Amino acid sequence: MSDAAAPVLVEDRGPVRWLILNRPEARNAQSIAMLEALADALVATAADRSVRAVVLAGNGPSFSAGHDLKEAVSNPTYRENIGSVEGRLWQELDYFVRPVDLLRDLRVPTICRVQGHCIAAAIMLAAAADLVIAADDALFYSAVTRDMAADDVEVPALAWAVGERRARQLLWTSERFGAEQAERFGLVNWVVPRAELDAKVEEVVAQVLEVPSQTLALSKMSLRFMEDRRGRSDSAAFHFLSHQISHNTTDAKSLLQQRFDAAGIEDGRSQGGDR
Repeated sequence: MSDAAAPVLVEDRGPVRWLILNRPEARNAQSIAMLEALADALVATAADRSVRAVVLAGNGPSFSAGHDLKEAVSNPTYRENIGSVEGRLWQELDYFVRPVDLLRDLRVPTICRVQGHCIAAAIMLAAAADLVIAADDALFYSAVTRDMAADDVEVPALAWAVGERRARQLLWTSERFGAEQAERFGLVNWVVPRAELDAKVEEVVAQVLEVPSQTLALSKMSLRFMEDRRGRSDSAAFHFLSHQISHNTTDAKSLLQQRFDAAGIEDGRSQGGDR
């Protein structure tokens, strides 16, 4: 059992490990501390053979509001890193990409429990899970492409889940879509009333646990092989570099400088832009 104040709670419920994003007052915006804790929890989970399944959830009214926008203003180390191409690249690999990869790489089945806001980087986590169960109040969207002039880091994950045409629609227009739309698009497996969300998660987990663990692991290997042979990993690797370039365009730098100006930070002239 985790410290109740930890940015990620780790709860073992029998053979099922719940990883719970725990900044409800900030709609579980993903701070650096949260991303570090999530990566650590996923590494520990991968090494624990007693875990048969993982549920990724968010405490409070929302699953996650994406990466914490305030880090660029409130965290001097973060701000320094986004001031250079190499600083941003390694920082985003370590904090933005690594937890998503660790989640996708788990041998055991992963279920994402989504309620309320699932914004921007939160979509990456949902898309990395094997199964997604959403409450009927779930809302998915990203305005990063429009508002930050960044080639949205969610592009490959979202496109893989919903297809390229829908991804263009959602990322280029910043359209918000609800749980039922997400189910139709293929991002979500089940939609249930909010009051029934936990019961549905427990039902699906119980069904998954009826399958022998080694069979599940081998099935995941086969599905991962098929995805990657169709280009999922290559697409993600290419896009990450495109995303890095986009942070250094004139538009992206100008938008981030506006954020620094609004926060009264005078040394932001050389910075790039992020969530």
